[in-house]
Amino acid sequence: MTAATAARAPGLTSPTTRSASGSLTGLGTMVRLVVRRNRVRLAVWFVVLVGMFAYIVSYYSEMFPTQESLDDFAALSNTPGIKALTGLSPAADTLGGAVWTKGWMTIALSLMIGVAFLVTRNGRADEEVGRTELLRSRVLGVHASSAASWLVGALLCVAVGAGVSAVSLAGGLDPEGTGIAGSLVIGASVTGVALVGLGVGAVAGQVASTSRGANALGTAVVAAFYVLRMIGDLGNGVLTWFSPIGWGQQMQPYGGNRWWPLALLVVLAAALLTLALGLEARRDLGSGLLAERPGPDAAPPRFATPLGLGLRLQRGPILGWTIAVALCGLLFGSVVQAMTDLLDDAGGATDDLLRGTGVPALLALLAGMIGLVTAAFATQSAVSLRTDEATGIVEPQLAGALSRRRWVLQRLTIPVVGSAVLLALGGALLGATYGSAVGDSSQAATMAGAALAYWPAVMVLVGVAVALLGWAPRVAVPTTWGVMAAMWFVTMLGEVFGLPTWLLDAMPFSAVPYLPLEEMSWTPLVVLTAVAGGLVWTGLARFTRRDIQPG
Repeated sequence: MTAATAARAPGLTSPTTRSASGSLTGLGTMVRLVVRRNRVRLAVWFVVLVGMFAYIVSYYSEMFPTQESLDDFAALSNTPGIKALTGLSPAADTLGGAVWTKGWMTIALSLMIGVAFLVTRNGRADEEVGRTELLRSRVLGVHASSAASWLVGALLCVAVGAGVSAVSLAGGLDPEGTGIAGSLVIGASVTGVALVGLGVGAVAGQVASTSRGANALGTAVVAAFYVLRMIGDLGNGVLTWFSPIGWGQQMQPYGGNRWWPLALLVVLAAALLTLALGLEARRDLGSGLLAERPGPDAAPPRFATPLGLGLRLQRGPILGWTIAVALCGLLFGSVVQAMTDLLDDAGGATDDLLRGTGVPALLALLAGMIGLVTAAFATQSAVSLRTDEATGIVEPQLAGALSRRRWVLQRLTIPVVGSAVLLALGGALLGATYGSAVGDSSQAATMAGAALAYWPAVMVLVGVAVALLGWAPRVAVPTTWGVMAAMWFVTMLGEVFGLPTWLLDAMPFSAVPYLPLEEMSWTPLVVLTAVAGGLVWTGLARFTRRDIQPG
């Protein structure tokens, strides 16, 4: 009966038939499926990264109109803080070198991590939910799904690199007499580094048993590459050559214009993808080389509370954002004086960005940037309420005597209190680092207060997340992140792009007193806190009445 059924069903094939069909059978179909499922993500990654580079080119062309201003920027770039963050361009005193210092590391790292996550989404995540097993029930090669994902990711890397090169050519970044070599090298370096990220994501998807584990492993490897590069750049440069990010950096666009490090990047990416293919051929579908560890027989009593469990689930992001904010505070404080001299030489090109002149204006801007970084932490923590509902974590918790209101309020303690702590920490480190350079110990307390002034604005984002949780749970996560991204853009670049005044004034961060440049005003902070409280109240009221919506 089974044989007869198999013979009649055109979509079912025997193992022998499937093996003979080849490991890449169905690759073209899978490529179309991967593009179809990820078309929005692919477009967003391309537009954002290439658009970011185009904006930096346009803005720096106006900011550094003279060779004197470029020389000042080169001196600033050679400070330990900037070298650790972005590396040092061999042509930092040129417009191309200045743009490289500002944008290359951000774009290359973002694309590197982005393609690793894209591979996880179309590989390990699909195995986790059973989609890959369903697809393989038809005529599909063992490696077709993975190869399709890798091919689409590689095309994204090439497209972004080509876009960066095109923008560089259009912006005339190549120093006079060097042709177009620098523009071609910078695009190739972005592509090469991103291809290594693709290979890292492919191997991580074979090693880890879950998509979360694969993303964590891939991110940890990329972070290790970045730290090796950082230590190498601050030392004698030896460790820089142990990092693929360092290889891309050593291509030296607009300076040495080296092509041979690209071969290292391509060879490493190919080796990682080959390793991933070998691992996929030998492991069981749905499992990783690292088996999931069984949990303990009993959990600590604190895990029985929403707050305790939330802290346990978010311990990684909390630690990561704490380190990020602390590094921002230390880095910002270490370059205040040098940046002030640089911006003074740049003249009126920076007036819209700083909203003033001198050290107080720059300190106020940096305090606002710490506020924006903290807003990202608060957003991630707040949207985890909807994530827990979607994945089903919340239902067992609400099955007992725990009320929905208590669950939400306890979980909100993490972004509410955590944001205040991060703001104070980042501001204090900013002020302490700058104060140590100028001999003013009071700057730590001053800048801690300036950063804490952004807490009500951060809470408005938390309120948006809760309101959407209650009223539009299906779109709560992407919409909240979209609101935060829009606020980032309008707050940082709105005046530069000449956006309407009413739109700028409507942003929560625009209402915060610009400390220490301006005097303290409590009225906008009270209004922002009331708005945030109202959003939380309406979202919580709706959440307590509606059905739980998993998925």
